[in-house]
Amino acid sequence: MADSDPFWEACARHTSRHTARTERSIYVCDDCCGRLQREAFNDRPPLHHGAEFQGFCGLCNERTRVRVRLWFACAPCWSMVLSYQKNFAAAKAVHDYWEKTVRPALPNLRLIETEETEVRPYARSKLTKKLAAAELTVLDFMVDENGNPLFHIELKSGPGIIDEMREFQLDINDSNDIIGVVNKTGLPAYIFHVQLRSVFEPPTRSTQAVNIWWTDLPTFLASLRKIARRRGEDKQAGYYDPRCFRPIDQFLDELRARGYERMSEELRRNRPEMS
Repeated sequence: MADSDPFWEACARHTSRHTARTERSIYVCDDCCGRLQREAFNDRPPLHHGAEFQGFCGLCNERTRVRVRLWFACAPCWSMVLSYQKNFAAAKAVHDYWEKTVRPALPNLRLIETEETEVRPYARSKLTKKLAAAELTVLDFMVDENGNPLFHIELKSGPGIIDEMREFQLDINDSNDIIGVVNKTGLPAYIFHVQLRSVFEPPTRSTQAVNIWWTDLPTFLASLRKIARRRGEDKQAGYYDPRCFRPIDQFLDELRARGYERMSEELRRNRPEMS
């Protein structure tokens, strides 16, 4: 991009002009550079391509030939761009767990990624977060049995270890999304937390999944301690007792016992409400 372009010093991810004079850098392969340009940055090219070398791609998470690329972007949009690698790694961990553990034991249960991470630009929604949540019909994954939908899985991730947490935080918008989908579809939902860690090969890094924990929606909602504004952010979050989560090696027993049927009955008796 040349400095004569009308979007010079504007956030590349905003669909309309939004001033952002900070140059952001990311190490990505050629394919992912093109993907970011087309899908996230409104077809706006980088300001700069660096020299090629071997390292981890900041989007696809593969070790390959990468270059540093620069775009103008505001802080919230760049935070979203950097989250893509983590989202891809967390989703892969769930697929890997399912293929290794669940599928051999319960081959009739099929895991479907119903809300894949989308690399996309910023566009303001016409609905409020709460109204949008009431109309949602999918979470991150859905599990069916011979084509019959059984339950949803909502995926959360971060560096935290459940056993070492004092509290588990979840944005109110996210909890409302889960409740909205459950109420709209009539299907129960589990929540998975994937612990992620960064593996560095300077100046690049990859994201690797370390462990997974799970809980069901009624147990999760019952563990709420308080709702408060997140420190340093303009967001309300729920603070939950992390003991509501269980290790992933106990999830197969939950599936064998068809615990999702019990959860479905409980949610029918006690319909959850949004905050």
